[in-house]
Order: sequence, then structure tokens, then C-alpha cells
Amino acid sequence: MNLNTAPLHKAFWHYTLPSLAALLVSGTYQIIDGIFVGHYIGADGLAGINFAWPFIGVMLAVGMMIGIGSGAQASLSLGAGETTNARRYIGAGILLPLIAGLPIAFILLATIDGFLNIQGATGDAAEFATEYLVMMSWAAPIVLASIVFPFLVRNLGSPRMATVAILVGAISNIFFDALFIAWLGWGLMGAALATILGESLSILVCVYALLKRQKLVTFCLQDLLPNLTLIHRITTTGFSSMIMYLYISFSVVLHNLLLMKYGSSLEVAAYSITGYLMAFYYLAAEGVAGGMQPLVSYYYGAKQIEKVKQTFTLALKVGVGSGIVFTFALLIFPTFFATVFNRHDSELLDITTWAIRLQLFALFLDGFLVIAACWFQALGKGRPAIFVSMGNIIIQLPFLGILPALIGQSGVWLAMPVSNICLSAVVIYLLIRQIKSL
Repeated sequence: MNLNTAPLHKAFWHYTLPSLAALLVSGTYQIIDGIFVGHYIGADGLAGINFAWPFIGVMLAVGMMIGIGSGAQASLSLGAGETTNARRYIGAGILLPLIAGLPIAFILLATIDGFLNIQGATGDAAEFATEYLVMMSWAAPIVLASIVFPFLVRNLGSPRMATVAILVGAISNIFFDALFIAWLGWGLMGAALATILGESLSILVCVYALLKRQKLVTFCLQDLLPNLTLIHRITTTGFSSMIMYLYISFSVVLHNLLLMKYGSSLEVAAYSITGYLMAFYYLAAEGVAGGMQPLVSYYYGAKQIEKVKQTFTLALKVGVGSGIVFTFALLIFPTFFATVFNRHDSELLDITTWAIRLQLFALFLDGFLVIAACWFQALGKGRPAIFVSMGNIIIQLPFLGILPALIGQSGVWLAMPVSNICLSAVVIYLLIRQIKSL
């Protein structure tokens, strides 16, 4: 598609639909992971997943930084007609998962026990979490590559192939979940193995797609060699995305710790369920933002400022509007969403229903913050993007410190939505100022 001549709406949906579909599928298969764990392992399995997730979030954070950073810089270069730089950025994106993945694997393996102790994990939930983390840590380069490669394929002009890659990974993950968890009874080790195999298949599809695009970008060995200048630009551009995922991991650690203090592993299991629901919408918002990003980067590089603004407005309508609808559905039918994950534990269902109403009443603001941060990234404005992401961490701390002390366990559930409301007010001001400066 020629972005200089294509109508904006057509270009937006050309990039957004595959990205949105891919990440919605990703969110769906994560939810299906939770469904298998909830029904076949139970509350301890859900709690174990939640105790383990912050470590997985570290890998996701690094993968998003590399993927979004290399993809955005490649799009900016292509928009400016600098195909040589675009080729080098994509080559760096291919290499970085291996460079970053190996040290991450060894660090995670060395700190698993201490990490679980910090959160207060005990009993069967702690054992399940250890099983899951050991398996996933060894596969860190695969986890990173499975995140980065679809971004590279999409930004080379093949958003549909990027979607196919994620679909292949998602569908195979569901099949392996059924095999390893439901049939063979391998617990969370089986869940981890299913994820790794699904991600490996996704990578293979991406490699095939990259080889097919050699007519557009022909790589040579030099493009795959480490280049510190390019790596610095990639990490700077994608840093705010890494911070967003680190924020989620940090938030999960604090919530787990406080929920164990004011409750038990049942509350952590309920938090796991709300986390799956939140992740589904969060990934949908990431899909909209991911479809918006290459367009905004290209239009900005090509000096088409009006299209930059119109693309951002359209992304907000789609991403935040759908979030409002999903939030209302959660608030009206919380028990239905809880029973998707476990029908037999009445105590867990009661806790989860209450948690959904308290924690997710402002869920749509997560989508707003994701799209806003990605828009700044697409413009190459790393500092405001980092501010949005860092603000999500900093502003939540006082609420997690004060609200539980005042109102107990309910304060743990309320801390995130209240902090998101406060941060969104500041981000709106930053957006207005940036739009005026364009």
C-alpha cells in the first residue's frame, strides 16, 4: 500500500485490523491458558501463575522495547526514504533477542526463590510458580524473539503475515494446553511448555515472511552485526514500552504482597483472573496502538502533519471506545466473567466478582494511556512517552501505600483505577500541548 496516496481510513484499517486481530488472539489464548489452569489445577494454579507473572513480564518488557523501538525507527527511515537505515534497524531487531535473552535467562534462574519469597508465596502455589518460571527462563531468547519478529514483519509492509504468525502461535498454544494440562496433567510446567512451543512456531512463520520480503529489503551480513548507535536509538524509542510492562510486573508484585498480607492465596487467584481480563483489553489497545504507530511514524517522517493528528484521533475512538463497552460489560456481568475461569470454588467466585467491580471500573483508561504513549513513541518523542509510562509506576505507589491502610483489602483493589484517573488528567494536558506544537 502506498501511504502517500491511500485514504487515511483505508490505511489505518489496513495496519490496525491485522495488529488488533493478532493481539486479540494473543489475549484470547492467554485467557484460555487461565481457563485451563483454573479448571484443571484450581486456585493454587491461578495463584502460582500470578506469582510467576512478574518475571515473565520482564521478558515481555524487553521484547516490547526491542520490537517497538526497531519497528518505529525502521518505519521512520522508510518514510524518509532511507532504506539503508531501515535495513540496519531491522537487522538489529533480529539480533537483539539473542543478545538480551541469554543474560536474562541466567539472572531469572538465579533469583526465582528470593523473588517468590518477597511476594509471600507459600505452599502449592509457590511450587507451581517455580515449575513455570524454570521452564520459561530457559526459553528467554525464544520469548523475546516471538514478540520482536511480528513487529519487524509488520513494519516491512506485511501486517497480515504478522497476524498469521501470532495466530499460528495462539492456536498451537491452545492445542498444547489441552495436551499437556488437561490430558497429561503436567500442571504449570505443561502450561509453560505449551507457550514455548507455540511461540517457536510463531517465530518460524515470521522468518519465512522476512525471507519473502527480501525484494523490499535485501539484508547482508553487516546489517546483522551489533551497532551501538542503532541499538541506543532502538532502546531509547522503545524504552517507554519496556517501562509499561515493567510497571505491570511491579504492580503485580505489590498487589500479590498486599493481597497475601490482607488475605490469602485465594485473593491472589482472584487477582490472576482480573489480570487475564485486564490483559485481554490491554492487548487489544496495544493492537490499535500498534496499527497506528507505523502510520504516524511514516506521516510524521513525510511531513504530513494533518494525517498524523487524524490517525491519532481515529485510534482513540477505536481503542478507548471499545474499552468503555468492555468495562460496562464487566461491571454488569462480573459473575459470568468469573465463572469462565472456575465454576466450582464458590469462595473464589465471590472474591473475584467483588474484585472485578472494584479494580476494573476504569479499565478503559489503560487503553487511553497505551495509545498516548505509543503516539509519542511514533513521533520519536521518547521523553514524554517515558513520562507516561513512568507516571504509571510512580503515581500508583502512594495509593497502594495509603488506601489499604485506610480501608483494608478493598484499598488494594482500588489503587490502580484511582491512580489511572489521576494520571490520565496529566496525560491529556501533555497531548494537547504536543498537538498544538505540531
